Amino acid sequence: MEDQYTHYIKINESKNIFKAARTPITLFIIIFITHVSHGLLSFLYLGPLAVICNIIFWVSMFTLGAWVVLKWQGQHPEIAKMIDEGAEMIWEQGFSPLYVLVLASGTALAVKQASQQQKRK
Repeated sequence: MEDQYTHYIKINESKNIFKAARTPITLFIIIFITHVSHGLLSFLYLGPLAVICNIIFWVSMFTLGAWVVLKWQGQHPEIAKMIDEGAEMIWEQGFSPLYVLVLASGTALAVKQASQQQKRK
């Protein structure tokens, strides 16, 4: 019975597409942000900061490429797991609180606009 439950949990977790896609999504977000930041900082003549963004960009690109190859080939699962854990830490510590903040401010704005429309009627 315990083995069936463990098997059921594994199958159920594999169906969670966002959990499976969290690592590439996180790395794509980092790549996008650093690429845009590099261009903006270069435009503002802040070369040293632009170089830092460029380094983070290329490290993220390399990490994403390595993760794809490791997942595709199935070799060195411990390295792929380390990349997954790092991306999950970045998501939980950085992007998730930012997402909640943006979502909360968007909800507050929608409620404010709805209440203003109610007052006009």
